[in-house]
Amino acid sequence: MGEQGASAINHINFQEEPEYRADLLIVDDVPTNLRLLISLLRKNNYNVRGVTNGGLALKFVEIRKPDLILLDIMMPEMDGYEVCKKLKENPHTQDIPIIFLSALTEGFDKAKAFKSGGIDYISKPFQVEEILARLETHLAQRALQKQLEEKTELLGHQNLQLQAEINERKLLEEKLRSAEEKMRAVFEAMTDIVALISISEGNIENLDILPSNWMRLYQPDSDIIGQTIEHLFDPDTSEIWLNVIGKVLETRETLHFDYCLLDRGQEMWFSAAVSPVREDTVIVVARDISDRKQAEEALIIAEERYHSIVENAIAGIFQSTVDGQYLSVNPALAKIYGYASPEELQQSVKNINTQLYVNEGRRQEFIEAISAHNSVSGFESMVYCKDHSIIWISETARAVRDSSSKILYYEGIVSDITERKLAQEALKFQQNQTEALLLNILPQPIATRLQKGENPIADHFEEVSVIFADLVGFTEFAANRPPKKLLELLNKIFSRFDKLAKHHNLEKIKTIGDAYMVVGGLPVPCADAIFEVAQMALDMQGELAQLNQHTGQTFELRIGIHIGPAIAGVIGMSKFIYDLWGDTVNTASRMESSGLPGKIQVTEAVYERLKDRFEFEQRGLISVKGKGEMLTYWLLGNHS
Repeated sequence: MGEQGASAINHINFQEEPEYRADLLIVDDVPTNLRLLISLLRKNNYNVRGVTNGGLALKFVEIRKPDLILLDIMMPEMDGYEVCKKLKENPHTQDIPIIFLSALTEGFDKAKAFKSGGIDYISKPFQVEEILARLETHLAQRALQKQLEEKTELLGHQNLQLQAEINERKLLEEKLRSAEEKMRAVFEAMTDIVALISISEGNIENLDILPSNWMRLYQPDSDIIGQTIEHLFDPDTSEIWLNVIGKVLETRETLHFDYCLLDRGQEMWFSAAVSPVREDTVIVVARDISDRKQAEEALIIAEERYHSIVENAIAGIFQSTVDGQYLSVNPALAKIYGYASPEELQQSVKNINTQLYVNEGRRQEFIEAISAHNSVSGFESMVYCKDHSIIWISETARAVRDSSSKILYYEGIVSDITERKLAQEALKFQQNQTEALLLNILPQPIATRLQKGENPIADHFEEVSVIFADLVGFTEFAANRPPKKLLELLNKIFSRFDKLAKHHNLEKIKTIGDAYMVVGGLPVPCADAIFEVAQMALDMQGELAQLNQHTGQTFELRIGIHIGPAIAGVIGMSKFIYDLWGDTVNTASRMESSGLPGKIQVTEAVYERLKDRFEFEQRGLISVKGKGEMLTYWLLGNHS
């Protein structure tokens, strides 16, 4: 079924290459899981690569982009959520389908996986058929999506080509119209004043005017032929017109100029072009530019206001070229970077990429961020000031483009966020200190639940293994020792026991005076915890014996072990403690208190679990407080 599914996917994905096998990347920090999945999927006709952490996964996809990623969640340094988030933030990898593989089964974990960008979630332990079926489904969907995108792109190109052909055809049709129709339409639509003027000795010999705008403006009430130019134009400009027309007729070249006339007491501005037609005739084309003049004046006022705002702004404002040169900066930006003036900043910083940003390539990241969305907001970077000190800035900028969408320059604002960054770092350090302190008090899974607000925390465990160990004679020893020396010795002993607990993956619960309590099988249940508990008890005796040799003391341990169900949880409001309750705890304590110095006393339940791997000696029936008579054993060591 697996090979058929993979073949079907390959057929859908790559119809032109039937031998192609889908590329998969597996990310799992457990080598056994990695080898199992690689072997399974290769047998089912997939190309499979595996890496053991998120960092290697991110590097791998940059080199070779897989068709799909199987991603574990619980990994050191960088978990699966963060890996997925980074892949989705990268335009090069954001379209890669990601299926999460995890032993986490809570709805919160699954929701977080989908929110980070995953397309599916497979719980461990997984079924082979389930993995193959889901792979087949998602790879098939990805193949269809690619085909759809390719067809859409092809249709878009075809549509553009067709539109271009239509436009070209329309253009040719327009050109086929008769010259007379085109000229008529042009003159009827024109708002410009067009006049043919023939002059002789300062008088109009002949005057043809089109369109009616000219007549509307001047409204002549008599025959204009023979009238002088002074009667047609404002008296203040008549001499100018005579000079212009005379110069055009003399040089045979077109002249351009702007002029103003009064119409019913209001100024009207025109832009005129005067060109020679015959020896005594010119053509005048004048366009009403009153609106443009008003817009130009408004623009000048707006530019003056903008310049004033920029010069007096608190935030830094800049314009820079694509290759990293400042076109303009305001005084606030110069001040942020420690320069006396904008001119000094522009003269000193010739290459923003190499002279300003601390991190090499940061300018390129800035450009890429703008390219993705044509703007960027809150782009935070470390930069050098004039005195080579380093500050944090936040940039909000956009790309200014021409009509063909080519970038002309970047413009934006800069804020100094150094104080905010320092405050964030201080807060982060304080949070890390708090988390470290919490982990010194509580097991990591319990600390995590407590941070998420879970309260109360109480769990029932079907089987835990409990050790109670007591330093025999330490009370009498302590009576004649200074407190500091006493505490140093006790800390040295218990520190060695702490290392053993960590080595055997057991959970230290607490110390009570000179007694030490450690448990296996929680907060994460473990069927083999009893073996580690027994081995730690033996190792504790060995560690104490070595310490006695170095200190010249004769301390002995009285140890008791029992296995069974228990309840564990967090108690306390201001001072948390993770503790254990139940008959199993009481029985283990009785095993210690009724034992002998230098001995490890265990219950019959412990003996039955360990008798094949450890050596025991039957002690016999003893009377145990609250339990009656119990058959107990001495744990002597490992089988030779």
